[in-house]
Amino acid sequence: MKYRIRRLTPVECERLQGFPDGWTDIGEYEANGKKQNSSDSKRYRALGNSIAVNCWDGVLHRIADRCTEKTMASLFDGIGGFPLVWNQYGTTVWTSEIDSFCDAVTKRRFAADDSRRNTTD
Repeated sequence: MKYRIRRLTPVECERLQGFPDGWTDIGEYEANGKKQNSSDSKRYRALGNSIAVNCWDGVLHRIADRCTEKTMASLFDGIGGFPLVWNQYGTTVWTSEIDSFCDAVTKRRFAADDSRRNTTD
């Protein structure tokens, strides 16, 4: 019997990392003043370099239980995994990311939250 190995889809990778379906599927975005398109390869790379949301939820839950001030910052945030988890417990006031696709994902997912600013702007 022959077995066939297939590549996981970006949505399956998002699920394995604990992100909602379509988290990295942002379509067109702007980077360095130019329009860019998200691609599966950009999504795979960003997810591979990201945090496992479910694991961090356990860690940050314990930290939040012991903190009186629940405002944090996130350095090299990736695709927004840290604020996705931490915003259940407190506020993330800023993030920083050097990869333009990751930066675009975070901005897209947290655009409505005016308290966040990105230091790469």
